[in-house]
Amino acid sequence: MKVNIKRVAEEAGVSTATVSRVINGSDRVKEETRKKVLRVIKKLGYKPMPALRKIADLNYTIGVLVPNLVGDHYNEMVMAIEDYASKNGFELIVSIPKMLPESERYVLDQFFKRKIDGVILCELYTGVTYLEPFLKSGVPIVALDYNIEDITCDSVNVNNKQGAFIAMNHLYENGHRKILFIRGPHLSPAALEREKGVLKFLKKHDDVEVFYSEFEGYEPEIGYESVIAHLEKYGKNFTAIFTINDWTATGALSALYEKGLKVPEDISLVGFDDAPYVKYIVPPLTTIKQPRWEMGQTAAQLLIERIQNKGSNIPKNVILQPQLIVRKSVKKIG
Repeated sequence: MKVNIKRVAEEAGVSTATVSRVINGSDRVKEETRKKVLRVIKKLGYKPMPALRKIADLNYTIGVLVPNLVGDHYNEMVMAIEDYASKNGFELIVSIPKMLPESERYVLDQFFKRKIDGVILCELYTGVTYLEPFLKSGVPIVALDYNIEDITCDSVNVNNKQGAFIAMNHLYENGHRKILFIRGPHLSPAALEREKGVLKFLKKHDDVEVFYSEFEGYEPEIGYESVIAHLEKYGKNFTAIFTINDWTATGALSALYEKGLKVPEDISLVGFDDAPYVKYIVPPLTTIKQPRWEMGQTAAQLLIERIQNKGSNIPKNVILQPQLIVRKSVKKIG
């Protein structure tokens, strides 16, 4: 059934004139009636003409919480969310708490006070207890690139565990049996899943030895410092490096060249993410591609469907598959 002003009036139990007055911001409507009509408008997903949607109460707003916008990973997902949201008449508020729990708590509090219609979370370090006000008030939440085990909500993730397994297997197929793994932050669910992929691979291949980096993180300096520290302590006892993401791979690449080692002639290198720039570095980086645009669009679609009360009430867990992108940073040996 088409949603129009008549259907809104019937659902709210008022006249079409009353609905019209609410839309136009008239003060000739009781506050209780106004709130009831606005609830019905949001419930049915009714969109008055653009000129009439200047009323703040009729603006649908999505809150997006991301750890940072450094690099390209979250940038692309946020752009995908904004693209889908704007095409469906939704506005976006993006907050960047920089992986600081106190900042996350403040952002979530502000989201709730501003009566955000829905929230997309990309990792949360403060703990899921701070999501309870949203859950109790019926505000839908979608976890993006973040697996929340303690609450039931829609989620969109890439199969990080399988991606890491694929990366390790590619090195194995090219003869590499001694591999340095540069780890991600232990508080990051995505990093932990990728490390599980490495462990899954090792269970199937007992002829492979993996050395774990002394440092952990997603930044280039982590890749650089990890390689320097390992070479100075143990020498070149590995033939390949698998990094937690492409950004750390650039740091590892710099450290190798500083130590007189070339990629892939001396050391092979595999990253994770398929950042836009890695096809242009020397050598072009072999990596695991994450479908970031598809992840962002899917998260926005799920959230908007929840806000508009469309589809099943059963939470959806969407798992997108990673893809190996072979370039020129891996050499076949042995």
